[in-house]
Amino acid sequence: MRRKNSLSSDVTDRIRVFALSALFGALLFVMIYGPYVLNPFYDGWIFMTGERDLPQHYLGFCLYRSSPWQFPIGLVTTASFPHDMSVIYTDAIPLFAFLGKLLDPLLPQVFQYLGIYGMLSMALAGGIGALIIYEYTSSIKNSFFASVFYSLSWCLLYRMFYHTSLTSHWLILLAFYLWIVLDLRRNIVGNCMILVIFSICALLIHPYIWAMCGGIIAMGLIEHLIKNKDIKGFLLYGFAYCITGIGCLFAFGAFSVGKGASLGAGSYEANLNTLFNSMDYARIPGLPVALLQYEGFGYLGAGALVLVLAAVVVLLIKRVKIQMNLHRWLLLLTALFFTGFSIIPEISFGSDVLVTLPLGKIFGTFVGIFRSNGRFIWPLCYMIITFSIVFLCQHLNEREFMILLLLCLVIQAADMSPYLAEKHNVFAKGDYEYSGILDGIGPLDDVVDRYDHIVMDIKDGEVDQYLSYYAYLHDMTTNDFYYARPIESKVQNTLEALRSDMEKGRYDDSILYVLGADKLSLYKDYDLHFYEIEGRYLASHEKIEGLEEKDNK
Repeated sequence: MRRKNSLSSDVTDRIRVFALSALFGALLFVMIYGPYVLNPFYDGWIFMTGERDLPQHYLGFCLYRSSPWQFPIGLVTTASFPHDMSVIYTDAIPLFAFLGKLLDPLLPQVFQYLGIYGMLSMALAGGIGALIIYEYTSSIKNSFFASVFYSLSWCLLYRMFYHTSLTSHWLILLAFYLWIVLDLRRNIVGNCMILVIFSICALLIHPYIWAMCGGIIAMGLIEHLIKNKDIKGFLLYGFAYCITGIGCLFAFGAFSVGKGASLGAGSYEANLNTLFNSMDYARIPGLPVALLQYEGFGYLGAGALVLVLAAVVVLLIKRVKIQMNLHRWLLLLTALFFTGFSIIPEISFGSDVLVTLPLGKIFGTFVGIFRSNGRFIWPLCYMIITFSIVFLCQHLNEREFMILLLLCLVIQAADMSPYLAEKHNVFAKGDYEYSGILDGIGPLDDVVDRYDHIVMDIKDGEVDQYLSYYAYLHDMTTNDFYYARPIESKVQNTLEALRSDMEKGRYDDSILYVLGADKLSLYKDYDLHFYEIEGRYLASHEKIEGLEEKDNK
C-alpha cells in the first residue's frame, strides 16, 4: 500500500472528493430513515421503538438542559434528584448536549439533535473514508464510489438510533486520516491544536470512540518517533491528546459522582467469526455467538467480503509481493492490537469459548474499564475495507476495478436490504405522537404546578422514561434514570429516607409518587391519597380533586 505525499495533493480535488461523498452519505441517510427524524422540533419518533436506549439519550439531554449551571459543567441534577450524575453517562452525545444547553434560552422546549447527528455520522464517514482512499489512489471517481462502503458500514448502521453516539465512526476514520496527512515535524503548535480539538470532540461524543482514536493516534506518534527520533514531539503530542481528554472528563463531572459500577472484563467481547457473522440482520444467515457478543458486532457485509476475497485472489494470481516498510508494519500492529483487545479475555468461535485468558489484576482492571471491549473491532473493519479497495485499485485496470467495485456495492446493498427496509418502515413515518401515562389527565393538569418532584417506585431497577419526559415538560425532577453507571443503591437509599420521614409524620407536599402495584403495600400506612392510573398508582399527600381515589387502607 503506497502512501501519497499529502502535501502534493490538490486541495480542490480533496474538497470535491469530501463534499460529493459526504453529500451522498447524507442522501443515503434520508433514503433509509426518512426526513422526519431531521426535524429538530419533532421528537415523537424517539419514543416509537419501545426500546429504552434512544429515549434515554434524548432525555439525558432534556434533563441536563433543565438542570441549573454548576461546576463541573456536565452535571445533571434533575434526572435522579437529589443525586447528581454526569451527562457523559446518559449517552446524550455530551458535546451536542452542552451546545444545546448553552442555546437553551433560544430553543423551544421540544428540541432534538439525534436525527441530525445520525445524518452527520453517515455523511462524515463517507466523506472522510473517501479522503483516505484518495490519499492512496489519487482518483476522485474511485474514492467517491468507495465511500459508500463507509457510509453503509454495518457496524455503523447497527448503532443508528440504538446507540447514536457510537455511530461516530467518522472520528475513527479521521484519526487514520490524521496519521496519514499530518507532518508532525512542522507547525508543532498547529498540530497540537488539531490534536487538542480532536480529543475534545472524540471524548465529548463518546469515551470509547476517544480510546479507539487514541490507539490510532499513538501508532502515528510511534511512527514519528522512530523516523525522526523526536522524543520531545512524541511526548508533547501524546500529552496534548491525553491531558485534554482527562480534562474534559473532569470538567464534565465524570470523576465527581462517587463510586462507579463494578467493572469487569468478559462477556462483551467480539467473536472470532464477527467479520462474517451477520447475526441474522442481513440476507446471509447469522452464525452463533457466545455470551453477550452483540457488542462486538463487526460484520463487513456480503459486498465487502467479496471485495476482500477478490483482493486475496488478485494477490495470489498476480503473485504480488507487498514490500513492508515502517508504516505498513505499524498498520499491521494496529490491526493486531485492536483485534486482540476486542476478543479477550474469553476468546470464542461461534458458541464455543476456546480459551479464557487470565488477565491479572492490573491489566484486568484496565480491560474492565472498557467492559464492552468488543467494540474495538471497528478500526479493524475499516482497515480491512480500506486495504482491499486500495490494493485492488492499484493492481487492476480502471475498468476492471470499477466493474468489481460497483458489483460489490450492489451485493452489499442487496445483503442489507431487509435490515434497511425494516428501519425505513420504523423511522420514515412522521405521524407518531408522544403520549405517557400522566398525559391528558385533566385534574392532574390543573394542579401539576404544585409539584416539584416525581418519585418513582415501580419495580427494582425499573425506570419509566415517560415519567422522566413528563417531569421535564413540567419543570420537575425525577428520582431515577438509566445511566451507563448504575445508581440503584443511591435511589433505594433515597426512597427509604422518604418513607422514614413519612413514618415520622414529615411529608413533602411537592412530591408526586408513582408506584408500581408490587410497591403499593410499602406506602399503604402513610397519610397519602392514592389514584389508579393504567395499572400504576399516583400518591400525593394533598388530595387531587377530580380523580377517583383508591381506598388502600
